[in-house]
Amino acid sequence: MSIDRDFVDYLSTKGYHPRSSEHSDFLSECIIAELVEHCPKLNERAKRGEVVGKLRHHQRVGHNDWVIDIAIGSCAGRPVPPEAGLMRVDSPALIQIAIELKSIITEHGKARRNRLRDFEAFHSYAHQYDPRTVAAAFLAVNSAEHFYSPLRDRNDITKHSTVKKTARQVASDAVDLFRAIPLRHREVDAPGLEAMGVIVIEHDNLAFHPQKKKHAAMHVPTQIAPVPPSLPVGDPMHYQTMIQRICQAYSQRF
Repeated sequence: MSIDRDFVDYLSTKGYHPRSSEHSDFLSECIIAELVEHCPKLNERAKRGEVVGKLRHHQRVGHNDWVIDIAIGSCAGRPVPPEAGLMRVDSPALIQIAIELKSIITEHGKARRNRLRDFEAFHSYAHQYDPRTVAAAFLAVNSAEHFYSPLRDRNDITKHSTVKKTARQVASDAVDLFRAIPLRHREVDAPGLEAMGVIVIEHDNLAFHPQKKKHAAMHVPTQIAPVPPSLPVGDPMHYQTMIQRICQAYSQRF
């Protein structure tokens, strides 16, 4: 499972724009591929067309419009095997796996609290829809020292470190904040997520600055962050653990 390496390669080639959904779509496709590869029951059903998936799926929950970054579930009508790809793209009749993707690339202090609230609202919608739904959250965190956002003035380069903490320590604090979300093992458990996965990369986006030569000395090649702030294998929020927990819950419930 190399989603962090794949994301590093993606960012090195295409950069990051806060208002674009392309990076989220890329990560979503990576996650779907991992699930199909590592979950035999999901793999078999996807091949037969019994299970379908859709990105940015809209689902009514009560009076609310619940938007799901990755929605996977049973097909409507007769199963039709996918003509291409691992899973047929269509709206599921019954959502069995719902995954929310978020990132903390810049503005760590403000963004991390907002992302935490997003995830808490997400699992609330998911289990209001169906207590059996496997609700998971995926988070990409940036621990680079600097970051250039194309939404800001070109001379306004964000600095993630503080007087007391390095950028990597700031990222570790952001990651640890999400440990407050409980992980559910059964559909009768208290509110929470079935799985949570975190990756930490270091991407300053300076290679995509309009005056990149001016900031060449500041630029550091995009890379996977060391441990810490990246999580060690076996951590409850490690990406591998997220994939395994989703597969286990799906296989038990559906």
